[in-house]
Amino acid sequence: MKKTLILLYEKFIYRRLLAYSALLMCVFTVQSQENNVLPSVNHPAKGVNFFYLNGRDQEDFVQVAEKLFFGDNACKGIRADISERFENSLKEIKSAGFDWVRLLVSKDFYNIYAPRCGFSMDEIYPVLADKHLSVLAQLVGKVAEHGLKIELVLSGTRWFADPRNDVRFFESILLGIPLEHVNMIILGGDVQPSNAQYQADWLLQVLPHFLNHKYSSLASQNYLFDTVTYRNKDQALAYVKWVKKHFPQLSYLPVNLYNRTLPPSSSWRDYSTALKEFIAIYKQANPPLWIDEYGFRLSNESESVQYTEADRVAYLKGFYHALSCENPITAAYFIWTAGNDRHVSFPDKDTDRTPFGLFSGYENNKPITTPAWDEVALFNTTSSYCEQLIKD
Repeated sequence: MKKTLILLYEKFIYRRLLAYSALLMCVFTVQSQENNVLPSVNHPAKGVNFFYLNGRDQEDFVQVAEKLFFGDNACKGIRADISERFENSLKEIKSAGFDWVRLLVSKDFYNIYAPRCGFSMDEIYPVLADKHLSVLAQLVGKVAEHGLKIELVLSGTRWFADPRNDVRFFESILLGIPLEHVNMIILGGDVQPSNAQYQADWLLQVLPHFLNHKYSSLASQNYLFDTVTYRNKDQALAYVKWVKKHFPQLSYLPVNLYNRTLPPSSSWRDYSTALKEFIAIYKQANPPLWIDEYGFRLSNESESVQYTEADRVAYLKGFYHALSCENPITAAYFIWTAGNDRHVSFPDKDTDRTPFGLFSGYENNKPITTPAWDEVALFNTTSSYCEQLIKD
């Protein structure tokens, strides 16, 4: 009798252990699936480029990362309040409804600071040295602490001249940072494969290398590339055909959708119509769109044609109407850019590359947001955005 009771007890314990193990497997499977869920048209990635704090000449990516890591020993000195500006910027990004940030790591930006900071480019390229990887890894971790997903953009040699060493550069970064915080990797910036054969050659060497990487830790990542805003519909169509021919396996079509072709004071409906002409072409690729860059540049005082904040808001309303209010097809939106990207020390250096920044500056180390930022936040956080827009 005693032996029978012992056997029954052992079977009971065994079954409970099996049930508990099965439950754990289910939990881990669900968590894994949730962590690996890619953006979709129904659940798009709402992202913002995060490269600047207060001024492109004072607080851009390389300087901010160095100052956050090295403190008073940082290259070009330290501003005691930069950590506070960094944290407050991330809080503002999160509260505005963004769930992704776009971080750009470029050989060129390191090249700017090498002579100023006394380090050799041999420490940067073709393999990023450990001390620089530590700086980058810390920055990635700090962004992730705010519950933000990361799109990491990697840019190599100018003019795409050295794909072999660009691969080594990218690999050294990806193997040296916490990849669990990186949800999309963009290889190359402003690649125009259908317009320039040398850029197509670069992409055909680099992207397949990572899609089929020998290391499973890298092969399992999500990869795309960054392209440009095409000047006309013929170029856009040629781009779609090139991607469909060479990379039919991609889950998304990489797209840029800036538009500054309309005259000042154009309505949001005008922008929606202009954007729809290109969207109709991009839809032919079938996969949903991964809009790696969109945004609107304000005019500088020296320019004869003046685009104002009202024009930027009109563009944004038209952008969201064209892509989200009628037959949504977009899986990701990354606006350029958070922060103040003006030249703070030498304002006369602001040219046709600035300003795109959605912060006009900082007060008490907190971002001063613009009406354009408020419009993006409204889109991100309001389920009835389209209904409200159409009523206006």
